[in-house]
Amino acid sequence: QEGVEVRVARIFNTFGSRMHMNDGRVVSNFILQALQGEPLTVYGPGSQTRAFQYVSDLVNGLVSLMNSNVSSPVNLGNPEEHTILEFAQLIKSLVVSRSHIQFLPEAQDDPQRRRPDIRKAKMLLGWEPVVPLEEGLNKTIQYFSRELEHQANNQYIPKPKAARMKKGRPRHN
Repeated sequence: QEGVEVRVARIFNTFGSRMHMNDGRVVSNFILQALQGEPLTVYGPGSQTRAFQYVSDLVNGLVSLMNSNVSSPVNLGNPEEHTILEFAQLIKSLVVSRSHIQFLPEAQDDPQRRRPDIRKAKMLLGWEPVVPLEEGLNKTIQYFSRELEHQANNQYIPKPKAARMKKGRPRHN
């Protein structure tokens, strides 16, 4: 209407170094729980899927989008799905944690599948995520470890928050 150029990104689950350790999201919760030897909390059987991208992939996608002439919404995310249970097991393994996985009641309206369709980003921007999940998780785990050590020296140790609530129900992001 006003002749202003716009770009619209639909950002999907993103994680990485410098994320807030107590944000209540599944990545930060699982890493924090595993590093502190606490149970990794999985809601329901853990068969619901999620797709996670490392922050540098998102930044590259946003830069590509901003430098383009695409004004319609573009999904920026990683289409590689993993179940929540697989994800918990992977983080536990990468941390080399003795934590066990604790199953809690499933959230009523927790989506069973989340996977972005990034065909438009590939076609119009030539963009797709390139950082392998394990590589991004290892970087994030190292960051969390350093932060926990720093906070322990300052006598503050964060505890994972319960899963974020959406309309009165816990959810895995």
